[in-house]
Amino acid sequence: MVTQPPKDTPFGLEPNVAAGLAYFFGIIGGIVMLAGGGTNRFVRWAAAQSITLWGAYIVLDVALIFCSSVLWMLAVIFTIAWMLLGILALALWLYTWITAFQGKEVRIPIIADWTQRFFGSMLAA
Repeated sequence: MVTQPPKDTPFGLEPNVAAGLAYFFGIIGGIVMLAGGGTNRFVRWAAAQSITLWGAYIVLDVALIFCSSVLWMLAVIFTIAWMLLGILALALWLYTWITAFQGKEVRIPIIADWTQRFFGSMLAA
């Protein structure tokens, strides 16, 4: 009986599928794919960047909600900013997981720098 050698991706998935799922399921998908094993740099990058991207989104979202409730006179401005952040998040979500399913690496400006800073040692291996 001939067995296939294990893949270097989490759960034996194809790299583009693992990266796409990391983006599709946001922080949870990133954590699962990063913790799921494998050494594939493409998948590890997608998982780490997904965690960073959606972590930053949550921080900004909470900050905007807090600011709009504390500074009620500026609530309209913060509400508009919050809606724009939601539209940007939706666009980034669609772009990242579709591009990852195509097997292409995504590097989002600013987020890619943060990802490299936060996960640099994990990504180097």
